[in-house]
Amino acid sequence: MSPERWRALAAVALGALLLLSVYAYASFVLPRGVDLMRHSSGIYDMDVPRVVADLTTRLPAYRPAVHPLQKLLVSPLGQFVNVRFFEGQNRLAAAKVVIALGVTVYVLLVGLLAHRLARRSLAAAVVAGAVCGLSFSSLLAASVPESAALSSLGAVVPLLFLERQWNHPLSWGEAGAWGAIAVFCVAITITQVVFWVIALGVRLFLLRRAGIGPRPGHVALRVAFALAIAVSLTWAGARVQSRLYPGTVAFYEASPLESTRGYFRIGDLSEAPLRHTARLIRHFALYSFLAPRPAHSDFLMRDFGLDYWSLSIEESERSDWGPAPRALAALLLLGALVAGIRYGKVDLHFLAPGLCVASQFALHLLYGREYILYSPNWHGVLVAGIVAAAWNGLGKRGRTVATATAALLCAALLANNLAVMNAVYHEFDAGLEAERRDAAGELLP
Repeated sequence: MSPERWRALAAVALGALLLLSVYAYASFVLPRGVDLMRHSSGIYDMDVPRVVADLTTRLPAYRPAVHPLQKLLVSPLGQFVNVRFFEGQNRLAAAKVVIALGVTVYVLLVGLLAHRLARRSLAAAVVAGAVCGLSFSSLLAASVPESAALSSLGAVVPLLFLERQWNHPLSWGEAGAWGAIAVFCVAITITQVVFWVIALGVRLFLLRRAGIGPRPGHVALRVAFALAIAVSLTWAGARVQSRLYPGTVAFYEASPLESTRGYFRIGDLSEAPLRHTARLIRHFALYSFLAPRPAHSDFLMRDFGLDYWSLSIEESERSDWGPAPRALAALLLLGALVAGIRYGKVDLHFLAPGLCVASQFALHLLYGREYILYSPNWHGVLVAGIVAAAWNGLGKRGRTVATATAALLCAALLANNLAVMNAVYHEFDAGLEAERRDAAGELLP
């Protein structure tokens, strides 16, 4: 094995170990025994009790219309971890271990995507992995069990496969692999199939543009083969899941609208389109990297009749940002701007990632609250694209400066985001009940 390959493997191993250490601290040390199962959706609308049950028990699958095969793929691992390491007595801890491992793999894949987009640069991969892994999006996902922590993998895998097949003709074997990847994308969260559609669509566009591969009719047969594999495997998986976990409804028999009521934002978009769009832009450009101290929302009380508040990023105001986070936010935005300016030419390798991020933005204009909940589905792809674009536009000296700046940025991100997670745990542990708080959600004297 070449020295370069050894260096790459060492960087991956060290990065994974460091990330797992950070996530273990944020998941097990920082909470100091806070019972995250106390209030469902109390933290940024995250369904902790139901997701923990889905990941670690033999109960029927949770919301199969939205998470079609999550139970089948993840619950065996969660049950094993609970029995093997926690004597079957700590389902929350077992779920935390599973999602921390999942987020770590996701961050490593983000680094690999940046590596491919930045023309095989190991340094770009390290920078992208560090920025993504220490962003609030990843830290929250790795600390508080939710489905997006695992569905994030479905955002990166099809893009990596597209990069791998870039200059090759479309074979039957590749078509079969695309079918399997489709199943993986929809398994945890069904909307991730959009990433698969975009990646395969760009693949077909590139084939036609380059004039390689089989004739159009043969390409169509291979795409039909991929779709047949995707549909048949997903259907078979749903049947097996229903058999293994009695009471589970197959995803094609369940109603997605019934389980997602109250989360559509069509009214907000039509009544205040600029304000609503700006709010979503803040989540994509800023809050996914670093978050303010949590505010409180009465959404659960108002729309679902629950008797407690929920922690919220949407309700945060400027007063919830200290001077240091404000300066860090300005540095982040400046860095993204520089990346866009420095890389001024068209590169088709960025087409699919760009379309994937844009599709998530379009989706969440219409659906979702507390967008930090969904952010792993787009954040890693966005980070990989920004880092790789900047890397490709900088010279040797510029890359050295960028690496040093990124190191300082990551340290600041980690400090801010751990402080915010500490505030989240403190607020949650203090109790979110309506009778304990005033009209603004603040604790009564």
